[in-house]
Amino acid sequence: MGNERNLQGKAAIVTGSTSGIGQAVAEKLASRGVRTVVHGRNREAGERTVQGIREAGGEALFVQADLLDPSAPDRLVEAAVNAWGRVDYVVNNAALVCNKPIEDVRHEDWDRLFQVNMKTPFFLVQRALPWLTEHKGAVVNVGSINGTVNKPNNVVYDAIKACLNHMTRGLALDLRDRGVRINTLMPGGVATPLIDQWFHQMYADPAEAQRLADEEKAKPFMGAPEQIADAVVYLCGGGSSWINGAVIPIDGGYNIG
Repeated sequence: MGNERNLQGKAAIVTGSTSGIGQAVAEKLASRGVRTVVHGRNREAGERTVQGIREAGGEALFVQADLLDPSAPDRLVEAAVNAWGRVDYVVNNAALVCNKPIEDVRHEDWDRLFQVNMKTPFFLVQRALPWLTEHKGAVVNVGSINGTVNKPNNVVYDAIKACLNHMTRGLALDLRDRGVRINTLMPGGVATPLIDQWFHQMYADPAEAQRLADEEKAKPFMGAPEQIADAVVYLCGGGSSWINGAVIPIDGGYNIG
């Protein structure tokens, strides 16, 4: 309960929070009394997520933004500050995937993933920094076990997730004396729409891609979004006050070997 009291009245920004891990994080933070900016590209999904949070007694607002737009971090931080006057937590969850043979990878694949999976997390922290510093806040980056374990035809995504791990440690070092903590969680397989996107990139037949994605999500090594959300909430709260610059696998131990 102490950790939950520590979260009451704080404000968070959670990117990519209209489905999957991000939605679970937004809902769990809001249930602990954190006022939460829900973000996504789909307004209907965003408003539905906010409505669910409000019906459960939480406080949230939705910001529609494409993270390929460099102005998106400004809009997200401004929304939180205008509504609540503060930003205590940033959860960089949104990510794009790219599963292609090396011969098919294009410049735009690197550019899209670098913008959304790396640059946006950095500039969102930079933009929120005055408030994170004032309130001794925390940042949780949702990385991937792919940051340490390569998968076939996945070099763009894997390489950028590895970069995110190193950026996390660098930010933690630079912001340590300001009292701002930065950590990364590396989920293994989690049953979310991101798995669907992966399989639809790998297989031309949409029906077959969806069948294989559903089969994958039902396997025992797949986690649930709520399991990742529990860890995010912990890393935001006071109970994790001595965890900083950590890059933490969260995969049920299935990628040990």
